[in-house]
Amino acid sequence: MIRETNVPTVLVVEDDEELNELERELLAIHGFESIPAYTGAQAVELCKQVDADAVLLDIMLPQMDGFEACIQMRKARDGSFPIIIISALNEQECRQRGMASGANAYFAKPFNPEEVIATLQRLIHDSQTRS
Repeated sequence: MIRETNVPTVLVVEDDEELNELERELLAIHGFESIPAYTGAQAVELCKQVDADAVLLDIMLPQMDGFEACIQMRKARDGSFPIIIISALNEQECRQRGMASGANAYFAKPFNPEEVIATLQRLIHDSQTRS
């Protein structure tokens, strides 16, 4: 799918519908467009179809966990976009596994919204200047 605007688009992968909506509202406040996904498998398919600039990714998802979804999205798009994990799993092992799966950043819930937005903006900027 080809994008018609220059507004950055973020794929929000969160199975909790209310939290997915809250994350998307946060993105809208900061000038981002967003696309919701509620399962890991759905996120991988959308990643292949939509030219998203970044992904906010939960770990505990139905059908495919966020670690595997991260790996699959990297394969689908040649690793060319930022993936930020936002998860209730805060153990060091989970953080390491998330980064090893290909994430660019990892935030534990509850997260600091401004910190996530700043990281997202920086990572998108960096990825666009490299391409």
